Amino acid sequence: MVRTGASAYIKYGFETSYGAVTGTYENTINKSFGLQDKMSSLTLTNNKVNLAKLNQNTVDRFAYGQQSGSASVSFTLSNPWLFGMVLSAPVSTGSSPYTHTWQNSTLLPEARTVQIEVGINDSTNMTRRLKGGVVGAVAISTSVGGMVECSTDITYGQETTPTTALTPPTKPTQESPYTFAHAQLTFAGSVVAQCQDVSLNLSQNAELLYGLNSHSAVDAYKKVLDITGSFKAAWQDKVLLQHLLDQLLANGTGETIGAGSDPELEFKLTFTKSATNEIITINCYGLTLNDLGLSGLEPVEVLFSDVSFTAKTIKVVAKSLMATENG
Repeated sequence: MVRTGASAYIKYGFETSYGAVTGTYENTINKSFGLQDKMSSLTLTNNKVNLAKLNQNTVDRFAYGQQSGSASVSFTLSNPWLFGMVLSAPVSTGSSPYTHTWQNSTLLPEARTVQIEVGINDSTNMTRRLKGGVVGAVAISTSVGGMVECSTDITYGQETTPTTALTPPTKPTQESPYTFAHAQLTFAGSVVAQCQDVSLNLSQNAELLYGLNSHSAVDAYKKVLDITGSFKAAWQDKVLLQHLLDQLLANGTGETIGAGSDPELEFKLTFTKSATNEIITINCYGLTLNDLGLSGLEPVEVLFSDVSFTAKTIKVVAKSLMATENG
């Protein structure tokens, strides 16, 4: 019988150490990525090596190398826990509603890894557990008329023999879809008027680490955190152009930073469903403009500024009725 996505589910959770979790698997790996989540690709490879032999022109036998897998997951933003995939665990304070903060100063030196379960309900059932996964990047974007869309690319280094027990995700307990109408962008201290689209990419450049005596990965590590983004908005004035020109006139120093403790040029993206218990605020600091485009230079067309940037640091603050990531 042909199966569709109606017979399958995906869920994830954070590992306490590489390839392991605390407590029973079902109580820890229990979260959906977001609403209308989908795994657009899932691949496992054994890095096979063909071994030839003298006196014949066909393959003699095979040897097998590193076990590695990859997956791509996309979903509609509905909860803040995706930031834990690239920014370590949050610091949670207060009481309902709780405040959760992800910040550079609290980043763990090692990569935080995830486990994913893929369940398919068929005649015998199949449950795959993808262990030791590192999220290479998280991308967030929205545009006028659309949802707030998120995507992740995941590499994992361990997978055990499939089982038959099916347990769909039960968390988060609080989630609802964010759309373009819930988003507000502040750039260089001012709300960006008539913003058409915005995107933010967080890449931790994580990689798996292999060792002798095992086909599976034994650990993971991350490199430099890359924070990049872009947005398109109706042209207002020359302020952004002046920022770009000032960078070029500053002998290549790059940033446009004020005299105060915070950088002058700030990117703040806010998603608000409820100002008291359902809000996500993303702040990026130490920005440098990559480029500035101007489109719409045609009769009776709207002039738009197309801006892309790179940031040094990031701080994400979320208010939620959930006390922890497993709430």
